[in-house]
Amino acid sequence: MSYLTPIKDIDHKIDIIDHVNQDHPEEVLAIARSYTKNGESLLSAKILDIFEEGVNIEVKFDSAADQVLVPFKIKGELEDQILYLAYAAIVKEGRDFSGNGKHFFEIIDKQNITKNMIRISVKSASPLPEYYPGYAYALFLKTMTVIPPELLNQSKQKSWIKSVFGHLFVWLMKHLSPKNREKLLQRANKDIRLYTLRKSWQHDTSSEFCDRGHIDVFTHGETSGSQWIKALSVGDIIMSRSESPDKHPHLENGQALLIADETAYPALAGILEKWKNPLLPHVILISSEQGEQRYFEQDKVPLPEGRVHHLVCTPEQQPGRVLAIIQVLGSLDVVWAACEAQVAKEIRHHLRNERQLIGKNNHTKAYWNLKTKR
Repeated sequence: MSYLTPIKDIDHKIDIIDHVNQDHPEEVLAIARSYTKNGESLLSAKILDIFEEGVNIEVKFDSAADQVLVPFKIKGELEDQILYLAYAAIVKEGRDFSGNGKHFFEIIDKQNITKNMIRISVKSASPLPEYYPGYAYALFLKTMTVIPPELLNQSKQKSWIKSVFGHLFVWLMKHLSPKNREKLLQRANKDIRLYTLRKSWQHDTSSEFCDRGHIDVFTHGETSGSQWIKALSVGDIIMSRSESPDKHPHLENGQALLIADETAYPALAGILEKWKNPLLPHVILISSEQGEQRYFEQDKVPLPEGRVHHLVCTPEQQPGRVLAIIQVLGSLDVVWAACEAQVAKEIRHHLRNERQLIGKNNHTKAYWNLKTKR
C-alpha cells in the first residue's frame, strides 16, 4: 500500500484503537502473528494507527520492535474490519474465536441487594479467579438442571464441528454485505450477556481453589437478560462462553476519577475495595433511582469521604450532568468509567480533547446501550 487514506473521524478512530488495545489484546496479537515471519516469538502487539486501507500494528519481540501494516479484507465499520482480521487469524491457528472455553456454575443462593440489583451466589467445579475487580463472564441466557456430559467434553477439547463452523463464519463475514454481517454478529451474540463476578472465595479449607462466587446483575426492566436473571432458581446450572478481566493497573498512581452507573457498581465496588493508590479518587455514582446507590452501603464498600458525587437522573440527562461535575474537578491523571454507550462516548471525548487524557490513562467503557438495552 503505497498511499494510505487517513480516517476522517479522528475521535471515532481513536475510540476504536483504545477499545481494541485495552479489551482485545489477544486478538491484536493473533493478527500480528499472521503477518510476521517470527509470529511464534512475539511478546506483544498494539495498534498504532488505522487507515481506510488497513491497520498499523507495533510488534515487539525479545530484543527488537517493528511495525507491520495489515490490509483489511472486508468493507464495513472499522471495528468489524479489525475483528474480521482477528477471527481469520484465530481460525487459521486452529483455535476457537468464540471464547476461552465454557465454565459452569450452580446457583446456590439468590437475593436482591437493591430494588433492581440481583445477586446470584454460585458454586464452581473449576477454579474461579482470585478476587479481581471487574472480572466478567459472558453468560448464556439459558439454564440446565445438570451438566450434559457432551457439553463437559466439548468444553475440554475442540471438535471438528467447531473447526468447520469457525471457517464458515469467517467466510460469511467476508462475503456478506455490511448490513447482513451486522445481523450475523447480532445473532451470534443474541443470547449472551457479560456479567461481573463481584467476589470469589474458597468455601472451606478442603477446597483447593476459589469455588464460590457472587455475580451481581442490575436488571433493566423487561429485557431478555433481566427476565433470565429473575427466573433463575437455586439448583439451576448456568454456563459462560468466555471470561475476561477488566484492566485497571493505570489507577495505581496519579489523581484518579471513577465513574459508574448501576451496571458497573459491582466492578467499581471491587476497585474501591482493592484501592492501592495513595491518593483518594474522585467518584461519580450515577443512577436513575436514588435507592440503587445504597448498593455500596449494603455491601459495606468504602467510599472516599468528601470525594463522592451522587448523580440521580435519566440516561438521557447523564452526559451533561456528568460533564458539569468533571468541569469543576481539579487536575486528573487517570480515569476508569463504565456506563451507557452514549454517556461513555461523551465522557471519553471530553477527557481526551479537554483534559488531554490519552488512551492508556482514559479507560471509559460502554457497559450497555440505551437503544438496545444490552
